[in-house]
Amino acid sequence: MKMRFMRNKIIPQTIVCLLCAAVFLPGCAHAARTEVPVLPETPPSTGLRIAAASDLHLNPDSRPSGVSPAQFEFSLELADALLSDVQRQGAAFLILTGDLVNGGKPHRHAALVQKLKKAEADGLPVYVLPGNHDLDPIKQTEFAEFYGDFGYREAFRRDSSSLSYAVIRDGLLLLMLDTGGYSTAAIDLAQPPADTCAFLSDSTLKWAETMLRHAKENGLPVLCAGHYNLLPAMNRDAGNSGFYFENADGLAALLKQYDVPLYLSGHAHTRAFYRQGELRELVTEYLLGYPTGYSILDIDDETIRYTPRRVDVDAWAAATDQKSKILRNFAQWQQDGLRDYSEENVRYMSGRNPLSEREQRQAADFFYFVMDSYWQGTLHDKRETAEAMPGCEPFFRCAEGYAYGWWLRELLDTVPPELQGFTITRR
Repeated sequence: MKMRFMRNKIIPQTIVCLLCAAVFLPGCAHAARTEVPVLPETPPSTGLRIAAASDLHLNPDSRPSGVSPAQFEFSLELADALLSDVQRQGAAFLILTGDLVNGGKPHRHAALVQKLKKAEADGLPVYVLPGNHDLDPIKQTEFAEFYGDFGYREAFRRDSSSLSYAVIRDGLLLLMLDTGGYSTAAIDLAQPPADTCAFLSDSTLKWAETMLRHAKENGLPVLCAGHYNLLPAMNRDAGNSGFYFENADGLAALLKQYDVPLYLSGHAHTRAFYRQGELRELVTEYLLGYPTGYSILDIDDETIRYTPRRVDVDAWAAATDQKSKILRNFAQWQQDGLRDYSEENVRYMSGRNPLSEREQRQAADFFYFVMDSYWQGTLHDKRETAEAMPGCEPFFRCAEGYAYGWWLRELLDTVPPELQGFTITRR
């Protein structure tokens, strides 16, 4: 899948993030291999370790073709690599925040359930939420039946008007919210809503408040999760159907009222961090995107510590004797793909805003460096290095009139340090 941006058109930031992070990086022959960053060690946990992943988009119908394979064709293998990596990191359980499969066909859910059952048999409990890709054609009651062993039958309480549920585990109340817009007042709508807006119904919001009150009365800290994003301002812009989270303000106010410090989400296909007062939102990246990451939370009596984690696909492929050369050298394949993608887009944009061959190479180096640093979570600390690169000025000259120009400028100016990790002091 090749992605080029429209000329002279302003696209909201979160949509641009989605488009960029949704790019499937092709494995192309590259003259000079790009250096792969050393996979950082995850710090040891001193309390309860939880993993969160999102947007697996598992699709057993799409298999490697052997010709310029796209990353989504490895969705089965990457799901296995994720589950293995989470277990190796010592997580007590895994939260999956929606878009479990790529279109809610029963056989796709069945394929994922088989993998999750194996993970639980190996000692890794999993809790799931529906996303906008998980229902239709299956209905809500079918979804709950498919994933009964992964939250629904273990639930402390379930919401009668949605697929939301609460679980009490390891001294926590997990508030798992169905924010997908399929659930208004009754289970199993005959037809999904005509639009694709996300919402949390008033009845579900009241149910959530009942769960939060129970947690407070019983001294249980709360970890809240949903598929759709909560805090970005554009979620209240009804013109951006598909990202609009109706009642987001109501949920945010409720979480603040009950001193819930963190909301977990996915959907945007890129790692992100937002904050309103004492409430933070952590958006976990798309599993099939670059750099195949997930989130680790270490919780003790005083703090919640977030650490980003890149799945070690290479180690998993070697341990399971995978025959695919791509999987056995996955980090290198991704890195080279990002390099190729950077060069391709600079060449494309320079067709309108010409650069010399030397300037094109420099601009592509800059583009690659910024994109890689952003998705690795290190751009905040590398901004000055990026802006001092010889390709910075040529890139922005070349990108004039393209969304990449203003988006990279905005990233350099506003990317938060929390993408590298953060610690919350619990009240």
